[in-house]
Amino acid sequence: MLVSLRKAVVVFFVCAFTMLAVTAGESATLTATNEDQEAVEWQLAAEKVSTLNDADVIEAEGNVVLKQGNDYLKADFARYYAATNWVYLSGNVEVFMNNDNLSAETAEFDLGKKIGWMKNGKVFMAGPHMYFSGKRIQKNWGDSYTFNNAKITVCDGDKPAWSLNTDKATLELEGYAIINGADVEIRDYPVLPLPYFILPVKTRRESGLLRPDFGSTDRLGFWVTQPYFWAIDQDRDMTFYAQYMSKRGFMPGVEYRSRTSSENQLWVRADWLNDAKTVDDTTDASDFGYDDLLRTNANRYWVRGMYDGEFPDPRWKFKADIDFVSDQDMLREFNSTTAGFDDSQDEVENRFGRSLNDISDPIRTSRLLLTRDWDRFGAALLGEYNQNSALGHGNKKHSTDTTLQRLPEFDAYLFRNRIPGLEQIPFTLTADFQSVQFAREEGTDGNRIDVMPMLGLPIVTSYGTITPEVGMQQVWYNTTDRDPLTTETGDDSRDNRTLFKFGVSGYTELARVYSYEPTLVATQDNAGETELLGLKHAIQPRFEYRHVSGSNESDTPNYDYVDHLGNEDELTVSLVNILTRKRAMVLSGDEEKGIEPSLQTLYSELLWFRLLQSYDFEEAKRDEDTLIEDESYERRPWSDLEGELRFYPWSNVWFSSRTFYSYYDNQINRHDHTLTLAAPEYGKFSTGVDFRYNLDKNLDYAGTGLRNLNVWKNRLSVDMFRPLRLEAYYEYDFEKKEAYEQSYSLIYDHQCFRLIFKAKFTPFDDSYNVYLELPGLTF
Repeated sequence: MLVSLRKAVVVFFVCAFTMLAVTAGESATLTATNEDQEAVEWQLAAEKVSTLNDADVIEAEGNVVLKQGNDYLKADFARYYAATNWVYLSGNVEVFMNNDNLSAETAEFDLGKKIGWMKNGKVFMAGPHMYFSGKRIQKNWGDSYTFNNAKITVCDGDKPAWSLNTDKATLELEGYAIINGADVEIRDYPVLPLPYFILPVKTRRESGLLRPDFGSTDRLGFWVTQPYFWAIDQDRDMTFYAQYMSKRGFMPGVEYRSRTSSENQLWVRADWLNDAKTVDDTTDASDFGYDDLLRTNANRYWVRGMYDGEFPDPRWKFKADIDFVSDQDMLREFNSTTAGFDDSQDEVENRFGRSLNDISDPIRTSRLLLTRDWDRFGAALLGEYNQNSALGHGNKKHSTDTTLQRLPEFDAYLFRNRIPGLEQIPFTLTADFQSVQFAREEGTDGNRIDVMPMLGLPIVTSYGTITPEVGMQQVWYNTTDRDPLTTETGDDSRDNRTLFKFGVSGYTELARVYSYEPTLVATQDNAGETELLGLKHAIQPRFEYRHVSGSNESDTPNYDYVDHLGNEDELTVSLVNILTRKRAMVLSGDEEKGIEPSLQTLYSELLWFRLLQSYDFEEAKRDEDTLIEDESYERRPWSDLEGELRFYPWSNVWFSSRTFYSYYDNQINRHDHTLTLAAPEYGKFSTGVDFRYNLDKNLDYAGTGLRNLNVWKNRLSVDMFRPLRLEAYYEYDFEKKEAYEQSYSLIYDHQCFRLIFKAKFTPFDDSYNVYLELPGLTF
């Protein structure tokens, strides 16, 4: 009896010790077998872990976590069956597997193959920010799922702004969701049935339909555009545009993009149209077209694009631009659509940092440019074709085209530096070389060579810097076809010109610093506070004298500005005032990381103001009685006094201004002013005036080129009512006493969609556009 009791006590303590060995550690290692018959280990942790049936079954309760690599399963309760590798989970089930986030009431998973099912579950895919939920979700091998009674949306929250509701759906991450018999629901209310639907579920680019655009204008009628995106690979893609306009017809388009690096990229787009409307007489031209030009062509198109490339040697660069259009009105007529000028201009400016010719310019420029830089030398080879889009289609014939083509042009540059081999002498040498072959349908054409070396001597002292320069510009003409334009007086017979150049420039700076006693203390309570520590006032006087003399320009071919260079004798002086402020700002500390609050010194420009004035000695000597174009002109050697101001009184307020005052007219002939107010929480507003006044032809002769202009421009962006945002632009022409342009946009930014209403009014056309962006439904 005593022996039996003693055996019972030993068995009791052995069993108790075995249970404590598991529960005290609150963890265990579970070994499963994957599809390749390899062992996969999961680490189990919970408040309570126990084994059943000789460790064939393990149960865990309270904050259960199963982890293997980056994958994990969480639940209130888990039961693992070692013989089958399956785990049953219940209560607040959370799963992160293969970068997918899953949640459910209950779930079962094969820990080796990572397959299973969930009841009343939801799958969140962070890449496309998309939710899939269903009463039963089957997780197949890999990233494939099957849903019953499913809801699909990109919206956060229990009651999404929009969703797709379907009886059955299958999906694969980085693939597609195939949906049979879905309803589009708005706030859980069905509004549109979809018998069959394929939705991309991808973090990478994928081919498919993009968001349609539509709108309405007086000239085009109702228009709608449906793009299709083709992802060729990660570096290349194409977009095909199908655009229909109720008053004009069908306009297809195609866009190609390629980008392997910031130095190797291509963008090109083409649109074409068989237009339902033409302009056959001048009566319609004044209303429908521009400049009383006709447009008898129904076949209309626009091809534009840019390319940047480099060779294995990165010092070699290649750039290409193409801009070719069917007529002078194409760009402006369709600007309100996706084929318009503004969208293309934004694309090339953002991608390449350069622009197309202005929308109102009938000359469209295409060019090829090859460049190479060495340490002190640079070279460029250019081919340029300028299309006059106002010729043809009922207007002047192409045979009358006087537009100049540069085919080709070679430029070479010697950068400013010491003279090679004589670096010990303080002289500097620069040189420019250009050879251009000019061609045109009507007018003189041929070759021109231009060489201009310049020798300088910078003199640097403690009082400032003075740099005299002397040089010569030699121009040779090799005329192929001498055919002077009707506007010229010479016979284009001159074969060379020589211009001697001398100049001197000087600069100095006088500055004083005003310091203030610091009082700001670096404490956590003062984080973000700023204090003015000082002001620096700098005065920078500058002068530049330029003298050019030599052979006159009579009888030279008329190609560009080089052929119009004449004698110059001009002095320009300027005075710049700069106020720079020095401030201290308290940076917040981090107690947990042991980082104490600190002071940071900030420098910013408060005010920049310049006065500039020129005196033309050559103009002062001109004989007023000598007729120029059959007219006499008053001498005007003094240029307008120019004042330019930039003022930044606060971080959210800045003002810029340029004003030109004439001594001869005793009035302001030009001024441009812009005031900008910005507050991140509320919005931004800017208002400005552009004013030009052409008094008489004296201004034209003096080189100002002014034309009457008096325009008031206003921009407003209101952000204080988010998610609603308002943008407005208003431009008023005081000369014509009419609003030149008005546009108003109402934008609703939601977490899962964006709605834009835009109305634009101009003397040329009125347009109304609506844009609806649904992430997830744009594919």
